[in-house]
Amino acid sequence: MYLKHIIACALILGMVDQISDGIATVEYEVGDSIYHSQVSLDLSACQPTEGQWVYFYKDYKIVTCVEKL
Repeated sequence: MYLKHIIACALILGMVDQISDGIATVEYEVGDSIYHSQVSLDLSACQPTEGQWVYFYKDYKIVTCVEKL
């Protein structure tokens, strides 16, 4: 049960800012600061479009593409 909570806490919600050469740059906010993470599309569960919201693991892969937020 604790492992599920740890995994759920590691997921981040962000917006795909740019896609280039199999890498998606995802923009996300923590407090008042905006950060970027580059994730592999080859390892990802879906193929997002620029501007689409996604749940992802930082600097690793996209887990879910969100249709509407």
